[in-house]
Amino acid sequence: MTRAPGRLRSRLTPATVAPVALAALIAAAAFAVHRATGQFWWDLAAYRTGALAAASADGNLYDAAVRGTDGIALGFTYPPFAALLFQPLAYVGPDLAIAVWTFASVLALVAVIQVTRRSAAPTADRRTVAALVGTAVAMPIFAVSGHLQAGQVGLFLMLIVLVDLTGDPTRRWYGLGVGLAAGLKLTPLIFVLFLLATGRLRAAATAVAGFLATVALGFAWRPADSARFWGGTLLDSSRVTGDPRTILNQSLHGALARLADSAGVSTVWLPLAALVAAAGIALAAWCVRSGEPLLGVLACAATGLLVSPVSWHHHWVWAVPALVLLVERSRSTGNRTGLAVAASVWLVLVASTSWVLVGIQGWDLHFRGWGLVYSNLYVLIGLAGLGYLPFHLRRRPPDVITPTGRRP
Repeated sequence: MTRAPGRLRSRLTPATVAPVALAALIAAAAFAVHRATGQFWWDLAAYRTGALAAASADGNLYDAAVRGTDGIALGFTYPPFAALLFQPLAYVGPDLAIAVWTFASVLALVAVIQVTRRSAAPTADRRTVAALVGTAVAMPIFAVSGHLQAGQVGLFLMLIVLVDLTGDPTRRWYGLGVGLAAGLKLTPLIFVLFLLATGRLRAAATAVAGFLATVALGFAWRPADSARFWGGTLLDSSRVTGDPRTILNQSLHGALARLADSAGVSTVWLPLAALVAAAGIALAAWCVRSGEPLLGVLACAATGLLVSPVSWHHHWVWAVPALVLLVERSRSTGNRTGLAVAASVWLVLVASTSWVLVGIQGWDLHFRGWGLVYSNLYVLIGLAGLGYLPFHLRRRPPDVITPTGRRP
């Protein structure tokens, strides 16, 4: 018993305390803002509404909704498995839920940067201060600030996928994280295609098995809601957005809708999305075969964001590990051009905060001229990143690896 305080002090190092202190500070600010304004965090409010409905004996998960200040009803749009994991939200008030969710989200962001740096440069300095600086730099990026403001789940999903797919590909449960993440929100399913394209069949099967287990658990817990969701509710895009042209929808579908100034572009979007998906997955597999597994994961993530019918600005938090990778590689090789590109992309992502004003003024559905470039910045960055990959990979020396990820 007398040795316990010493052990505790040995664990409370600056490396462990600093991220917690930063997360607590931001969480306290979020708590204060919500107490003062009652605004923002509407996605988290929808999660909590779903959790409350599921906790009620007669509650219907997909009929419950919360109304934002603009009068739009926000319903629960995720699988029942997600509502099961969100159950703790049903037993706390909205202020406490916001504080805890923000606290955990910031810690997830720090972890994402740490995991990315470890994978990008295994021999680099891993001091926590670098991750904290990276977190501070990432906070103004609209995808990140908007993510925290909405109370989204994307940072947690990104961390799960990164930890899973940047780890040892020969371990037994490789791919399980992808399946569990997809059980929360369907978009990570694109990583199953990534695993198949790279020849990691066992990992793909593990991911699918993990995903199906979440579906089965949802049916066991909420059979009626599960039948409703998997029977068609998941395809109801009106539950996600009323008009794909909104500037906050940074997907190919949204870009085409803005270009045509029309919501009815499915006949063009479907074949184009299929083409981009095939090309993006092929590029991601090429990255892995060239000894760039992290770059492959990021290429797959960008592909998923582009081809999804709706990719909100906060879904583009994948820009954070992409920028970390670019900065780490540029620093290690003395590539000033790479650092300049990273800085330029960061500025664009920060400046896109102006989209909030565009939405408030109601300008986000009709763009002309340079406004079309402005309204599709993330889509253009994603396409440019994928388009550059062949030039980058061709310059790399040959690096042959087996489908399991091992060098022979």
